[in-house]
Amino acid sequence: MTTIEFLSLIKNKNANIYSPADNNTINTANMNLQQIHAAMLPVFLQDLYKHTNCINLGSSYIFGPKETERGVKYPIPSIFNINKEMCGNTKLYGKTVFGKNDLFWFATDAMGNCVMLDNLTLSVLRKYENPYRAMIDCLIIGKI
Repeated sequence: MTTIEFLSLIKNKNANIYSPADNNTINTANMNLQQIHAAMLPVFLQDLYKHTNCINLGSSYIFGPKETERGVKYPIPSIFNINKEMCGNTKLYGKTVFGKNDLFWFATDAMGNCVMLDNLTLSVLRKYENPYRAMIDCLIIGKI
């Protein structure tokens, strides 16, 4: 699956796709994540951000490199802000949380390996071979 195919699938599920991020914003997010010992953004996320800053479907989110206003009381936080809040947990060392829904967090390492995490204990519940499958699970499970 490619980023374009993923975005097409998610658009068909009525996800909110926001405007793309510029290269400077993506690079700044990468540097900020590195400073808190989170994983730098893998290629699949950098490519996604060139098409959309973030994605929202119901109560599910794929966080982007910058905070996104969405016309409601609370904006969608940036990937850096989410990880900064969670960086004290040793289970997340070397990982970057990139998405969440009501049940799970989704994280990646710098190599692009994705995992589903329990939302309370942050224990790994599932490992993914395909990052797009992880993002689909993040968004679709939150919609169910």
